[in-house]
Amino acid sequence: MNTFTPDLSFVDSHLYPDTNNCKKFPFQVKPDVCVYSNGTLVGCNMATAEVVVEFKWSQTHDAFCECDNRTSFISQTEKGIDTLGQITSYTAAQLTTQYCTHTFSVLIIQDKARIIRWDSKSVVVTSPIHYNTEPHLVDFFYCYSKASPEMHGVDTSVMPASDEESNRARQRLNLDTCSKCTSPPRTLAS
Repeated sequence: MNTFTPDLSFVDSHLYPDTNNCKKFPFQVKPDVCVYSNGTLVGCNMATAEVVVEFKWSQTHDAFCECDNRTSFISQTEKGIDTLGQITSYTAAQLTTQYCTHTFSVLIIQDKARIIRWDSKSVVVTSPIHYNTEPHLVDFFYCYSKASPEMHGVDTSVMPASDEESNRARQRLNLDTCSKCTSPPRTLAS
């Protein structure tokens, strides 16, 4: 992948729970692959992950369907709904730890992939991409690696608070500091 995406690192994270989870979810957040920018990281850190990739090995786990006779493209199977819940929880973990206008994830079911763009009000899902014969998935990651932070979804209107501002806010709200729960927002690439 370095040839196509030299500024992105693809990390096998399926064995590592999110280091910023802070017990806010009743389960562990462990996506199969976390994509990071600028440097190789180990494990899963949803506060710095750029794109999350989830693999499923059975078509019955597809969260989406290509059904002409339905009013919804969301799968109605139990395993499909479970997958949708899983990838939604990963996105929720990512969006709650980053200042983003939107984020991307990829769902891969056997030989098909779907690119998903999430924001606070909607989800856009591609048709299945047959990545063994179509270049669209590689094209997505290539273009993503070349795109600006705004295109990645970084909310550039948000500025980190100074230490003094942070301390005043915590004091005013009577909040204790949890070193595991506080992490700086994703910074803009230089």
